[in-house]
Amino acid sequence: MKLISMDLDLPSGKISQVRLKLGDQNSVKIDGETHELKTPSGQKSGLKLKIDATLTEGISYSVLLDFDAARSVVKAGNSGNFNLKPVIRVITAAVDGAIKGNVNPATAFPAVFAIIGEDTLGTSFANENGNFMILGLDAGTSNVSFAPQSEYAEKTIENVEVAIGNVTDFFIINYLLFYPGIYCQGIFLQSHSPYYSRLFICCIQLQC
Repeated sequence: MKLISMDLDLPSGKISQVRLKLGDQNSVKIDGETHELKTPSGQKSGLKLKIDATLTEGISYSVLLDFDAARSVVKAGNSGNFNLKPVIRVITAAVDGAIKGNVNPATAFPAVFAIIGEDTLGTSFANENGNFMILGLDAGTSNVSFAPQSEYAEKTIENVEVAIGNVTDFFIINYLLFYPGIYCQGIFLQSHSPYYSRLFICCIQLQC
């Protein structure tokens, strides 16, 4: 038995079917005798497999093809020939989760890390629009750390839940500039997300 494996990037949305192009060197051995398997329709137009799955942006999926060999090899009457009429069950499943969000202002350009303990599970960088996405995360709870340009403060959001097949959305992570001689105190405000955005309130720090 050969395992067919490949990686393929697809746009998000609904995928209804895939088409497999079968080769022409198929055979079956019965009572020590090898018989050629004819697959005229599969060789010409390909074998259509129904998937009917909705793919979420940022999520990886596995597609398992469960091939029923006993039902797929069919004897062609009394001719002594055998045909290959594949009976395949398709199983599609998400295999990881992701975290995405937006930083404001976008000029903070932070590196974004998903961390458990001292282990970094995934890394992303905010783009010119402030958007970021950390891919390929296992289910569980992690901290998300932001390391922006030097004029902005680092911050960490703790206990972020990641679920297989889901993208955790932070919406907007707000930054304000940190200037010398200014003291900033962070407070949390509830957002549309189950998590929080941090707003910094600044006041003049008196110097003696």
